[in-house]
Amino acid sequence: MTALTHWLVAAAGRGAAGLLVWSWQALLLLACVWPVMKICRAKSPALRHEIWLLGLLAVATLPWWVVVAQRFPALRPASPALGYLIEAPRMAVTSPPPAPARARPPAAPVRDAAGFSVKAVAESAVILPLLFAVWGLGVLILLSRLAGGHLRLRRALGRARPVGPADLGCPALGALAADEVGLRLSPDVDSPLLCGVFRHAILLPADIAEWTTPAERGAMIEHELAHVARRDALVHCFQIVLGTIFFFHPLVRYACRELSLEREMACDDRVVGMGASAEAYAEGILKVAERSLTPGGVHRLALFSAKRMLERRIEMILNRDRARVIARQWKYLIAPAGLIVMVAWLLIPAGTARRGLAQPQPDSAAHKLELVKSLGESRAYKDLIELALRDPDEELRRLAAIRLTELEGDGSTAAMLELYDKSGDPVVKMMVVDTLGRISEIEPLTKIALSDQSPEYRRRALLRIKWLKATSESADIKGWDVSALQEQLDELPLPPPPPPPPPPPSSEMAVEADKAPPPLRWHQDRESVFALLREAVSAHIRHDTSFFERVLDDDYIGTGPDGETTNKAQEIAEVKRLDHLVRKFEFDDLRVSGSDETALVTYLGTVYFQANGQDSTAQYRYTVNFSKRAGQWKIVAIHMSRKQ
Repeated sequence: MTALTHWLVAAAGRGAAGLLVWSWQALLLLACVWPVMKICRAKSPALRHEIWLLGLLAVATLPWWVVVAQRFPALRPASPALGYLIEAPRMAVTSPPPAPARARPPAAPVRDAAGFSVKAVAESAVILPLLFAVWGLGVLILLSRLAGGHLRLRRALGRARPVGPADLGCPALGALAADEVGLRLSPDVDSPLLCGVFRHAILLPADIAEWTTPAERGAMIEHELAHVARRDALVHCFQIVLGTIFFFHPLVRYACRELSLEREMACDDRVVGMGASAEAYAEGILKVAERSLTPGGVHRLALFSAKRMLERRIEMILNRDRARVIARQWKYLIAPAGLIVMVAWLLIPAGTARRGLAQPQPDSAAHKLELVKSLGESRAYKDLIELALRDPDEELRRLAAIRLTELEGDGSTAAMLELYDKSGDPVVKMMVVDTLGRISEIEPLTKIALSDQSPEYRRRALLRIKWLKATSESADIKGWDVSALQEQLDELPLPPPPPPPPPPPSSEMAVEADKAPPPLRWHQDRESVFALLREAVSAHIRHDTSFFERVLDDDYIGTGPDGETTNKAQEIAEVKRLDHLVRKFEFDDLRVSGSDETALVTYLGTVYFQANGQDSTAQYRYTVNFSKRAGQWKIVAIHMSRKQ
């Protein structure tokens, strides 16, 4: 997979995860709006329309609420229980099954320290991109249908014939502004239809005068003009966008249908309230409904979409015992709007819930490091290669590749070569070539220099081969046959040695009392001064004197922040009788210099400890001298001073 493919898969996974949470939030929010609508059933359709619209607007803006809450954490609800409830769909899809509490048979998939199958993690990483692809396909199908309908509507509008109110026998509509709303007759529609979002036109069936009375035609046109006055075209566009995104969501679809029904009834009330005959208007709607049952037109009824809607509208039009318009309607919106805002706020994922939910998934940096460390210790080369090649998480892919280059022993070189052959990431390929040079693997370097299709990687391998031939004392490397490459090697200047591995970041060096330290990139335990430093801190926290017995040089000298000096025996005795509890130690400003036999390390150490029941923090500047004795690093001296 190429870097672009990896990015697309990762982006699809994030999109699907966000869509799952958003859908669940919409379900909970609209489930709270539904009983409010039952309570307000006796109110006017215009009021119910506004409540449904507020609910759908809240659904549409939920992602922005989350962004605002992330920028202003004080606005975020603090209930972890709600956070778990909101993130439940993401957990159901992305969380791999926990490992059974029994010994793993040799053939079973390797599991990390948290008890999850790496294969399950990789499989779960495919689910979300697949769901996103299915959703995207559904959206494309809906958009193609909408585009087809729009084209047919434009075609019908282009073939329609402009008319005036007088031509339809409706002189009362003479004040209709032709520049704002035009009337047109079209043979392609079966019912009155409002077109346009900002420039409106009302399409009428070409033969409307043959099957309706002037009063009925006037009422139908007044209905469409009511939509214009209410700016319902904008609301309809919003519905289309939201309905396309949530085409799979039953409650959003239900809310959109109810919104359409209330909108139509609100316009009906407006028509009757302006003096139109309720009986004539209802008769006109029934005639349009009857015509809509006969095939032939490209558009179906705009005033009527279902039998239930038709029955409800006729009942409301003919009911004279209800208030069609409520005075000061905004007062009745305060309580529903407040409820919707409160529920939407509660549906913002809490930060505590996110941290809790991240524990069983390889989402946090510490867990990713722990995962690749566990795989490395188990020599799970295949699983590491799978993660490095196919996991949608870019950081996890990088950590897995780094861990593969750190491993030694049987199968490690073959695993690196397999990663090299299968990866399309240039950074990974160059990292493998540099590692092969660093560990003096001249045979695979020769293979790359001879057969790789990329001139860049062939040249990089040739540089490493020439450096090994010039500097290595190994008889095997000196005697390795490179005659097939000799001409190319002679043309190259002697390259500098492969760059030394950089110091580990502070996040990897940090030591906590109740957590296993993560693996160090490029620095093997007991072979790196960085690994020894971290192990020394861990042994100090655990009061483990055996480590210091082994690592401190016999001539060790320690200098404390007050200037007092200690030897090896005194330092070990000090470790035994520490009277404070160290919870965490952090390394910052870590620097190293020296040679293959000596090293000087300086850093700023931050100690989080508890003394006399009180939590405290202290910072010290450290200078640590290392020297090799019989091939093993020893700590010769440590100097401490308080940070000023």
